[in-house]
Amino acid sequence: MGNATAIAAGSARRMLLALAAEKLEVAAEDLELGPGGATVRGVRDRLVPLAELIPNGLEVAEVYDPEGRRAYAAGCVAIAVELDVETGAVQVHKHVFVHDVGRPINPLVVEGQVHGGAAHGLGYALFEEFAYDEDASPKTSGFLDYSIVSAGEVVKPETSDIDTPSPSNPGGFRGAGEGATIPVAAAMAAAVEDALRSRGLDVFITELPITPDRLHHLITEAARFQEPTR
Repeated sequence: MGNATAIAAGSARRMLLALAAEKLEVAAEDLELGPGGATVRGVRDRLVPLAELIPNGLEVAEVYDPEGRRAYAAGCVAIAVELDVETGAVQVHKHVFVHDVGRPINPLVVEGQVHGGAAHGLGYALFEEFAYDEDASPKTSGFLDYSIVSAGEVVKPETSDIDTPSPSNPGGFRGAGEGATIPVAAAMAAAVEDALRSRGLDVFITELPITPDRLHHLITEAARFQEPTR
């Protein structure tokens, strides 16, 4: 979609410049196009407004066929946590995310997607769970029962980007929407396991979310088989 939009926008721009060149009687390459209209480069008072160029609007149609080529984004996340082995509570101390989205059009929007995705990932790693009773009726029918992450639990991620344009499409685009969401659960599980193993507790996280009740049960079971420390 991004490439189809970019190609269509390029066609629209060329059409506008051609119309402006005819109206101003200059070459299209000597024009600059901005929100106010088209101006002659270096001569700001020679301007033709967009409304005058296209009084009846502008329509452009383009097609982009990826021909089976795919663009892959990449990312890496690191999380530092602190555990309370008595209650199973998990507190995130640091969250770092590095990603490659190819060619970002608006870096600020991408950063917002990263922050939102990181919060989303933290939510489903630690809080969000659909629960059902023995009759398969949902026990989490509202936000009083279905926990979501709040501002108190979110740690603002430290982010960095490596922009490598994708060779598989003309825009060089990759994905950015949920890049920070997907790896959080795996990183969280690994961080929790690592923290517990530093206490001699051999715990494996096999399901999400890592709620205090679930983690306390795993800690209790692991402690039963723990060898006495000297």
